[in-house]
Amino acid sequence: MTPRTADGDTADTPDGTGPDWRLLLGLILVGVPGLFLALGNLGPRADVHWDLSVPWAESEFHTRNAIRFAEEVAVVTDGRVRITVHPGAVLGIKGPGSLRAVEDGIVAMAEMAGFQQIGSEPVLGLEALPFLVDTHDELRTLYRFLRAPVEAAFERHGMKVLYLVPWPNQNLYTRGQPDSLRSLAGLKVRTLDANTTDMMDRLGLTPIQMPSPDVVPALAAGAIDATLTSTTTGAAQKYWEFLDVIIRTNHNWASNMMVVNADAWAGLSDRDRQAIEALAARLEPDFWRVSERDDREKLAVLKAEGMQVMVPDAVMAGQLRAVARPMWHEFVARVPEARPVLDAYLRATGRAPLDDAGPSDGNGS
Repeated sequence: MTPRTADGDTADTPDGTGPDWRLLLGLILVGVPGLFLALGNLGPRADVHWDLSVPWAESEFHTRNAIRFAEEVAVVTDGRVRITVHPGAVLGIKGPGSLRAVEDGIVAMAEMAGFQQIGSEPVLGLEALPFLVDTHDELRTLYRFLRAPVEAAFERHGMKVLYLVPWPNQNLYTRGQPDSLRSLAGLKVRTLDANTTDMMDRLGLTPIQMPSPDVVPALAAGAIDATLTSTTTGAAQKYWEFLDVIIRTNHNWASNMMVVNADAWAGLSDRDRQAIEALAARLEPDFWRVSERDDREKLAVLKAEGMQVMVPDAVMAGQLRAVARPMWHEFVARVPEARPVLDAYLRATGRAPLDDAGPSDGNGS
């Protein structure tokens, strides 16, 4: 009987004259696993698929940035690396749990806010010190000195930082326009991290620290009276349904880091790693510009929905900033590795390093 292949054709010799018994015998001796191995070596390398967890809503610009990045990764790797973006914490991974999720390999990638990981890496709280940074340009200056420590912090947890992008500057959302800082005393305010919690406490408010997804339920339940966040989040979560004033305190800054598990990263070819690194470096400046533009656009949305915008007068601004520099001193006492970064940044922005001014000097911020 003439041997036949799986689709019914005869297994002929190369010249087509009859069965190639040597080939059939070889396949029998090698066995099916060997056949699969041989076919695998002959074919193209299998695609890599990564899941990317994002705690922010799909409408927020950080998520849109992540989607654009994922789409362009597929292009620059010719489809060899594909990333699925999961927004809105749909995988059950909220912001504070993102570092652990990537470290443990639950997901290959995540975007997370640095300030939410300070329990594991305190240096990530440096940029969020109150009134340390006033503008995007100053934040760029800070990251000339801070980026290497931030990347090293994630490396300690088995991750690589691909890019980082700031949120717009922060605001205080509340009800009723306060005539002074004293009129805010006792207000139950949602805070983001240890720095903002400490600052609100020193200013006489009652801070309650919670992640962003919990804010709207807390407002609805009356558990909080106010919240600290960006215009981006304020518009996305429709704070005008609960609050009517946004105070442009610009009290601190926060950046998100796009990270990938180091083992997953090491599994890529050199060519794909280089292509993705080049893509991240090219897109990061665009993403920063998106952040700046989003603040303007979302502030317009908040105004259109009836929220009043208040800029602190000189007296309130001075009261707010008075708490800043003592907190800087306390921070570097707890996180010594942050001190050379902070002093270098202060010099670069024309301010006195911490060694040259006492902790009571709040005018240098």
